[in-house]
Amino acid sequence: MVFSLIDFEIEKVNSYKKEDQDTILLPELTEEEKRLIDPIVAPTSGLRIQIFDIREQKDKNLYFLTQRKLFLFLRVFKAISLKYKKLKNNKNLNVLIVTDNRPSKDILLRYCSEIFAGDGFTVYHQEDIKEESKLSAPYAAASVALLNDINLILMLTASHNELSWNGIKFYINYPMPMSGDMFKEISKCAMELQEITLKRDYVPEIVDAERINNEYVKQLLKDVLEIKSIKGKNIVIWPYLGKARGIVNLFKDYGANVILIDEEINPPNPIKELRPEKLQRIMQENNSDLALLLDADRDRIALYAKQNGEYYYYIPNEIYSAMHNILAKSYGKKILNVRTIPSDLRGDNSSFLNILTGVGYKHLGVILYFLFDVDVEKSKVDSAILYLEDQNKNLIKIDNPTLLKEEISNFLNKVKSEFFDQNWLIVLWEESGGHTLNVFKVDPEKENGKYKFMTKFPLIADKYPVPALVLIAELISRGHVISDSIDWSIKGINRTIPAIDEEKVRIMNNFEKNNDQNISIAGKNYLVKALSDNTGTTDLFKLKSVNSTIYFRPSGTGPEVRFYIFGKRETHLDEIKGVQKYVKENYM
Repeated sequence: MVFSLIDFEIEKVNSYKKEDQDTILLPELTEEEKRLIDPIVAPTSGLRIQIFDIREQKDKNLYFLTQRKLFLFLRVFKAISLKYKKLKNNKNLNVLIVTDNRPSKDILLRYCSEIFAGDGFTVYHQEDIKEESKLSAPYAAASVALLNDINLILMLTASHNELSWNGIKFYINYPMPMSGDMFKEISKCAMELQEITLKRDYVPEIVDAERINNEYVKQLLKDVLEIKSIKGKNIVIWPYLGKARGIVNLFKDYGANVILIDEEINPPNPIKELRPEKLQRIMQENNSDLALLLDADRDRIALYAKQNGEYYYYIPNEIYSAMHNILAKSYGKKILNVRTIPSDLRGDNSSFLNILTGVGYKHLGVILYFLFDVDVEKSKVDSAILYLEDQNKNLIKIDNPTLLKEEISNFLNKVKSEFFDQNWLIVLWEESGGHTLNVFKVDPEKENGKYKFMTKFPLIADKYPVPALVLIAELISRGHVISDSIDWSIKGINRTIPAIDEEKVRIMNNFEKNNDQNISIAGKNYLVKALSDNTGTTDLFKLKSVNSTIYFRPSGTGPEVRFYIFGKRETHLDEIKGVQKYVKENYM
């Protein structure tokens, strides 16, 4: 088969008839396969597996999908089905299954649907061309809160990973990444399976979750800012994979003239891949000052903008920090800033309060649910890294909603009462591109000495950057300049070193001895701080120098350790390379 970017083949799958249903016998798992289904380092957001083997050929590499790799996905599909049926006592078995545009999407969609149909589910697909069901990952996550009667959603994607990868994100009852005990139970079940039955003649029900999400975004933004200035603007949108139908339609609904770049890039990662010459040419040809760059599942964004006569490339750290600063300083918005620890700190001073978490929405989402009185499974809280920053920049560990509300109430007691009549914004975001926005009010009537927080909108506790994408486009169209809205002398980026799970664990364990110690790397002194979850397990390290901050942690989405720096624009690249080299040579 030929995909636009790769050539691929699929090994024939053998099955047999059992009680009139096609049945696949599963081979015994190798130790390596067990680690793929139940990784040592907990995933940040769902499972990701390199589904294609890459075979070198003279002209163009061949991507080959073996039965064994396919069966890993089928095991997880079946395990999710069994777990959900148990949770629901075999009642209200409805599932929405959607994909991005990866070359393995069709076979995974078909087998996933056949497995759930065989287990008695009503299978829903997104309205699309025949035998496809494409939807962005943020819209898939939110749909579990926005759609009636569908409380299980599977999103088949590997986000920004190279096209040989695919993965599974799934949502049960709440739009929050799966973690904790339930994830472990599903992994265990998947490894124990011996056979899988399929319903080949299923017929999916069709739902337009994309339209419902777009309508939700419009309603939400009405309570944030009038979207008026992008009307008539020529905006370039470049999805690095697929067509970004939902985002394109939304911008058209707002009156923008959308210029779609129909060229796919592997890997589909706008943070790592940039084509400035092509962007500038297309922007000039179409009299456009703004381009939106999107990854495969639309949860990672970048901007390319012409401002003050120059072209600028903006990554999420810069986009979101600038956006928060502009909303606070120019429009008087009160912002509760919930960000991952390695995210950009250049918007902290314009926020009412800063809450710092571990990387991923399995941490960020806990804060949202704590604030609005949604019960959170204890194992999710235990594995979360949650800190509130007090007025003296001290970090207070948060492990329950009462403590969080007490601390916020202490802050609110010091502000004027008219603040209670305003809409407040809560933003949950991470440096890699995820951003989620909600609007709430503070009830001046206290309950047990603490204020109550109220919102009329669904609580989406996973990445949902589309409202932010519309907002930043609107602000730029109004004349705001991102580079003028943050300290441009500082640069924040991330880099990685390759590391399999065992090496990740070794690095974290070996580096632990430096906690609360001063160390010297390439002639520069750093104070080391270990930041831990609510069980005391260290999840990332902070290295603070006089003029820079560096973090590193094991990746939950691939075989690597991630490093983050906020430092001087002139020296940040050399500095992060030096720390990467030091850690790799001395602790791996």
